[in-house]
Amino acid sequence: MLPPFPNAPPMVPYAPQVLSIMGHTDSVYCLEFDSKRIITGSRDRTIKVWSLKDGRLLGNFGSVPALGGEVQGHTGSVLCLKFSVDWDRGEEDAEGSDRKQGFMVSGSSDCSVCVWNLWTGSRVGEDGDREVNGELCTILRGHTGGVLDLRIDDHWIVSCSKDAGIRVWDRETLMLVRVLRGHEGPVNAVGLQAGRVVSASGDGKMILWDIASGERIRTFEGHDRGLACIEFKDGLIVSGSTDCKIKIWSTETGECVRTLLGHEALVRAVAFDPRCGRLVSASYDKTVKVWDFATGQLLREFANTHTSHIFDVKFDVARIVRYVL
Repeated sequence: MLPPFPNAPPMVPYAPQVLSIMGHTDSVYCLEFDSKRIITGSRDRTIKVWSLKDGRLLGNFGSVPALGGEVQGHTGSVLCLKFSVDWDRGEEDAEGSDRKQGFMVSGSSDCSVCVWNLWTGSRVGEDGDREVNGELCTILRGHTGGVLDLRIDDHWIVSCSKDAGIRVWDRETLMLVRVLRGHEGPVNAVGLQAGRVVSASGDGKMILWDIASGERIRTFEGHDRGLACIEFKDGLIVSGSTDCKIKIWSTETGECVRTLLGHEALVRAVAFDPRCGRLVSASYDKTVKVWDFATGQLLREFANTHTSHIFDVKFDVARIVRYVL
């Protein structure tokens, strides 16, 4: 029997469109993005804002001397950042003082957390993008080692550090509320949801904390080596480790519900979205993998696109953004 379409061309695997963005003068360590822009932090001590449409530079701030000669930002590498996504959504035609301000925090090897106000300015080009300006609001100090990860929500700013501590700040007052200690090594990553913090450390443990009481709720153990990254959503934690494994945990029971195998080196970043059922991981093996979150099945691998370590990955239903050393 003949196939239904004997003259049909052979199936060609889908190849996503790739947009490469260059402009930092040294390694890029962190990124975040929303529906309009990508924000990156670098070893060159600057923070840059890029158009998600075409990669055009929209803003550049941090480590720029002010009139008095002082650096406006970090004096070390920018290792992590978080910002209020789509803060100006629905205000594309507003001008001047009518436009809302955005909020961003950044952490650095200089042991500090910088708090920034963001706002959009003049239009850049003909596609509707606007330049993005940043003003340093204050600097949160207290860590004695580099700040390795940050999380924010409407109430809290959470930072973690090489000093093995986690600090919780009130987002409105910018006052320190809690210092959480319990790890025996650097705290490489934190997650934040509904008044709870998850911390992941090079000591191989994860700890779930209650912000209000400062008490430890649960300790998770199961990786063979130190943890490098976590993602905390909807009562689930995804962790990546130096043991090359990805594990999915229940915060309610503390049990590991699934282990994903496939990476050949340290898993440096994970991101998942329960709504679309996908989990994306990035590794020092220079690959990005896409997994079915419910079954753990590997769906897609992106290899041979980077020549160095991949440090972070973020995604939505339409795109994956990652950066390399």
